Amino acid sequence: MKLFRRRRATLVLGLAGLLVCFLLALGVRGAGSYLLVADRLEPSDAIFVLAGTGPTRIVEAASLYRRGLAPRVVLSLPPDTARVARELAGEPAPQERAMRALVHAGVPRQAVGQLDRVVVNTDEELGADFDYARAQGFRRVILVTSPQHTRRVRMIWDARYQTAVPALVYPTPFEEFDSTRWWRSSRSMEKVLYELAAIAHFLLGRPLPTHDRR
Repeated sequence: MKLFRRRRATLVLGLAGLLVCFLLALGVRGAGSYLLVADRLEPSDAIFVLAGTGPTRIVEAASLYRRGLAPRVVLSLPPDTARVARELAGEPAPQERAMRALVHAGVPRQAVGQLDRVVVNTDEELGADFDYARAQGFRRVILVTSPQHTRRVRMIWDARYQTAVPALVYPTPFEEFDSTRWWRSSRSMEKVLYELAAIAHFLLGRPLPTHDRR
């Protein structure tokens, strides 16, 4: 037990040290801009909506669909962490709620694909997205997520899947994130520091258990 605690403490210190190195290398002002990735969009086989709170990513995916950038939108299957309360409140499951939002935003239900594997963090989600894309024979996909999340998505996909299934990473414009003044908002600071820590964790080989609910 003591050995485990020492090892975990060492990993946490290493993660913190790498985070500090990120901030020093990027500078306070540059950290937000570093996290933002917006690939030039091209016609693709599908738009994958990374799971998140609220409809911001879904609305952008619907917009890209209506622009004709892909004939299909694919939804993740996040954990239903509040199932009992949700059912008592009469609310649909997260994936069904996302489906309804897409249909409301102009995407036909028959054009929506649904993952059937529950994912609890970004690493698992991108793995599920890749497996689905390979099984469907997709040659290029678009990954829609939050602005501050795009760098981590780009890094993970490049490291593991880009050569097999090229992906374009794109941020939703429906979320507030000022990459040039992120330190002026406590919420933006939380987002930036969280993402830098998550990137550092990825670069260290993901040694600590994570249940990133995004």
